Amino acid sequence: MKTSAPGQRLLSAVKYVRQGARFADVGTDHAYLPIYLLKEGLIESAVLSDINEGPLASARENARASGLADRVELVLCDGAAALADKRITDMAIFGMGGELIAQIIENAPFLKTDGVRLILQPMSKQEHLCEYLLKSGFSIIGETYTKDGGKFYRTLCAEYGGAYDAEENFAYIGPSDTPCEEIDAKIGYLKAHLSGLLRALDGKTLANLDASDELEKIDIIKKELSRLGARSV
Repeated sequence: MKTSAPGQRLLSAVKYVRQGARFADVGTDHAYLPIYLLKEGLIESAVLSDINEGPLASARENARASGLADRVELVLCDGAAALADKRITDMAIFGMGGELIAQIIENAPFLKTDGVRLILQPMSKQEHLCEYLLKSGFSIIGETYTKDGGKFYRTLCAEYGGAYDAEENFAYIGPSDTPCEEIDAKIGYLKAHLSGLLRALDGKTLANLDASDELEKIDIIKKELSRLGARSV
């Protein structure tokens, strides 16, 4: 069985993984990311977890096919709390909604300690996760925008503690100093987010419901798109 290389969505995590890390992939995606990190010599070992046996079986087979079965540990569990005794230093949580990722972090107190790095890629409710991190004592030390398969993704890197003064509206639009090579991906991400908000606005307007929250977010994102030199949708 030949394992697939991770796409740009997963590779966005690589620059945040520290050399020699004890790495955990929560909700593992066929083990593509940890296999890549092991092959590149960036990590020594990895813990792969999932709530279902199916993804773990796929991860197990991919690790075996890559000759790395002895360097990964597979854990069937819900969330990350069960990994408290695994000496994790760097943890990726990709492919879930922002609210679920926030709940996973909240339910695993060991993640709120010095020396543990979180690499997060929410598929929805990104602003909820950002707000949770900022209110819960985390510093966001990195952010990356990526395009993969015609979709746009926002990857966050966070560590607990330290003084962190987020820019205004950071949860919705990220930092103002996005690298030039990521601007197009950030614009694509913001436009996709804006489209979702406009659909929600239409739905609430038709139902005669209060849409002040959507209107505020739409205004914030449109202003950021204008600052970046892009037309809004």
